[in-house]
Amino acid sequence: MARILLMEDDDDLSAVLDEVLSSKGHTVTTSRSASEAFVLIAENRYDLLITDIIVLKDDKPVPDGGISLISRLRGALSWNLEPWMKKMPIIAISGAIHNQGMSELLKISRDLGADMAFGKPTDMDDLLQAIHLLTNRSN
Repeated sequence: MARILLMEDDDDLSAVLDEVLSSKGHTVTTSRSASEAFVLIAENRYDLLITDIIVLKDDKPVPDGGISLISRLRGALSWNLEPWMKKMPIIAISGAIHNQGMSELLKISRDLGADMAFGKPTDMDDLLQAIHLLTNRSN
């Protein structure tokens, strides 16, 4: 089963995803911000990253979300990363702010290098199928 890093700032959703993924045999590590997730990636090897696109503080988006994390892993500055970090599959999820702009954010995350993108609420069967597909593909 896969070692999954989950970057999600909603504690309730994070707990549900952790429980569902763990019940399927995956090992899940959670973080609440892109900067925390990047530290974890630098210290540990993961098979997959699931990242929220928007991180909120006081109900306002902050720049420490999934877009910055995906950009850091796939963007121009990724040259100094370990090869596995640059190739780690990424699933982006977003409910955006009250679902406004969600489809645009998911498109942006795909354009930046996310392998798959889902809206919230996310269908668990679809998410589990995506995890299986991305962690079992040949590199």
